[in-house]
Amino acid sequence: MTAERGKFIVFEGVDWSGKSTQAFLLTRYLGERKLRVLATREPGGTPIGEQIREILLDPAGEDLSTKCELLLYLASRAQHVNRVISPTIENGVIVVSERYNWSTLAYQAYAGGLPLETVEEIAGFATGRLAPDLTILLDLDPEVAAMRALAPGGRGHDRIERKGIPFQRKVREGFMELARRHTEKSRIVDATRPAKQIHEEVKALVDDVL
Repeated sequence: MTAERGKFIVFEGVDWSGKSTQAFLLTRYLGERKLRVLATREPGGTPIGEQIREILLDPAGEDLSTKCELLLYLASRAQHVNRVISPTIENGVIVVSERYNWSTLAYQAYAGGLPLETVEEIAGFATGRLAPDLTILLDLDPEVAAMRALAPGGRGHDRIERKGIPFQRKVREGFMELARRHTEKSRIVDATRPAKQIHEEVKALVDDVL
């Protein structure tokens, strides 16, 4: 007898919107409910993906073109879906991921200027058209995000974050447009609030999906 298919939950949003925190809290909550769950992230999630992540986020890689950036992200994602996400879901496990296709569309298409339809087509090919059961957009003003990065305990800005506030505003606008286009399986969550309040809302959204 085959296992019932697991669910695929994705957190999206600008850098420093709280994706890692909320993914951790959600994974812990699902584990406490005795549900099988795997937390992962993009770029990364596999040994090859983590190597690609180092290239993509290295501040020294300023001359990386947007097309090269796109293909590196999608190479990481293709490996991630093939080796981790799809097999895990098919085995009945819930997958919680920080970032997925919306990030590629927001950063490389809406903000980066690459043709949206082309990016959507290549991303679809890379993932085998695998779509999340729920995408949670943690919405945060990029100026607030930038202050979080530079606050005590922050790690500073990586290569993508160094593109500046105007670029990050376009990213945010891209995320909001994607949320408007995909209302059935996505929700916008105000990420300016304390993490505990956000987590309570996230729990309710995920419980509905489960």
